[in-house]
Amino acid sequence: MAHVGAQSILGEREAELRATEQSLFDRLHHALEQFGADVTAADAARLREATEQLAELFLIVVAGEFNAGKSSFINALLGDRVLPEGVTPTTDRINILRFGEQPDSQLLEDFLLLRTHPAPLLGDLNIVDTPGTNAIIRRHEELTKRFVPRSDLVLFITSADRPFTESERTFLEHIREWGKKIILVVNKIDILDEKGRSEVLEFVRSNATTLLGSTPMIFAVSARSALRARENDDPKLWAESGFNAMEEYLLRTLDEGERVRLKLLNPLGVGQKLATTYRTASDERLQTLSDDIKAINNIEGQIQVYKADMQRDFTPRIAQLENLIHEFEQRGHTFFDEQIRIGRARDLIKKDLLEQRFRDQVVGDLDADTDRITQQIIDWLIERNLKLWQDVNAYIDRRQLSRHNSEMVGNVGQNFNYNRQSLIDSVGRSTNQIVQSYNRDAEAKQLAMDLQGTIATTALTGVGAVGFGALFVILAHGALLDFTGISLSVLAVAGGAYLIPAKRAQAKREFHKKVSELRDKIVRSLSKQVYAEIDQSIERVTETVAPYTRFVKYQNEQLQQARNELASVEQALARLRGEIESL
Repeated sequence: MAHVGAQSILGEREAELRATEQSLFDRLHHALEQFGADVTAADAARLREATEQLAELFLIVVAGEFNAGKSSFINALLGDRVLPEGVTPTTDRINILRFGEQPDSQLLEDFLLLRTHPAPLLGDLNIVDTPGTNAIIRRHEELTKRFVPRSDLVLFITSADRPFTESERTFLEHIREWGKKIILVVNKIDILDEKGRSEVLEFVRSNATTLLGSTPMIFAVSARSALRARENDDPKLWAESGFNAMEEYLLRTLDEGERVRLKLLNPLGVGQKLATTYRTASDERLQTLSDDIKAINNIEGQIQVYKADMQRDFTPRIAQLENLIHEFEQRGHTFFDEQIRIGRARDLIKKDLLEQRFRDQVVGDLDADTDRITQQIIDWLIERNLKLWQDVNAYIDRRQLSRHNSEMVGNVGQNFNYNRQSLIDSVGRSTNQIVQSYNRDAEAKQLAMDLQGTIATTALTGVGAVGFGALFVILAHGALLDFTGISLSVLAVAGGAYLIPAKRAQAKREFHKKVSELRDKIVRSLSKQVYAEIDQSIERVTETVAPYTRFVKYQNEQLQQARNELASVEQALARLRGEIESL
């Protein structure tokens, strides 16, 4: 019935393994920082406590239902009435028992009491007495669950008169999730006869094996008999209490080496669970982001197709205008051949008549035809621009309908999902508003003014607010008719037979030069403006979806780094487990 002394010094190899584990916990902490507010407060606390646990004494948590005899069991284990017995659950507290030269107690927080006592066993380990899985005050159970992840060993006490209740089963499932070493103690065994004991032990063993996946170590004891045996130095009562096997395990079998293994393995279980939880969450989020990246690439692809289609489709449209100018030039050459000749010498000095004929035969409907073609280009630009917005809006809307609303694994926070969906909703609203408010007439009018202004600036200044076709005619007429007004005296002196053919050839050369220059300026200016409009449309779409794009690319990069680190830590912790288990 003796107690062992304090044995807390790690060997060199054990110290090295603990340093490795601490390093891996540091890496795990940094990896979880990538999740920001999505790391739950409970998980952050568990990681912090597990890290601190590596530097603490061996910790045993005694759990079970209220009135299962946990306090009696601890008193029997310590050989003294350290804890009060028979208290009601409404006044019970979680008790942390540590070594102290004198018995003392200190309230750390509501329902949490630190007790010190000079029991030799406490020199090597700490004990936590919990109020019960069926405690009336729910704060009790919350605190109990807070200590379980920090424990190195869980002694789960169940009563022989009510073994393995539903609340005990639920609590054991929670403990199992954290990979703790669990020892079952069936207390109050003295109330049963030999047959009843066998039946209860078999019932507990069968249910525990099913629940935990393996058969745990089970001890049958009478804690009150054991304490009385200690107090009265009664070997017979001590043997009947069944406590000798329990004490032998804790004080002999569970030696320093085993305690070291448990000390290192229990925090390891917490770290492995957290690494797996958040690595799995990373995988799920990366899959979600993979779909988002496909969506962004699809939008960018649509934009590139739009640009390529617009550039390709613009070629035949600008060719229509070039053909119109070419036909204008051909009519001009025909006009010169017919009008600048000897037979029409008298008409050549009639400038007004010649100009009128030029307008009727050469210019004709040039302004209307030019306006028609440019308006077609404008309408084409407007419609295709609107179609681009409609396609993007429809695609964003489909992303909203197929939003990823499933919960992440475990209790990982949902800020990521919320921020992601908010951005999709915001982009969707923006594109929809643009589509809904798109005014074709206003857009066309503005574009026509932009085209006119560009061409006027390039080809001629100060022409005033006129239509595109009229502007073209002004440019053509003003530049091309300086060959008219041949004076009769010039014809008389120089001789029409020589002058008129030369003048006609000169007029045709000048006309061709002027038309070519005009065509180049018009085509260059119109093309420049059209391509600028295409680029502006693309830029507006890109800017609208940019917040979503930035979020997805940033999150993908951060999560990929976190996922890789978590996977690496997960594998390293698994390897470390193997090394510790082989001690």
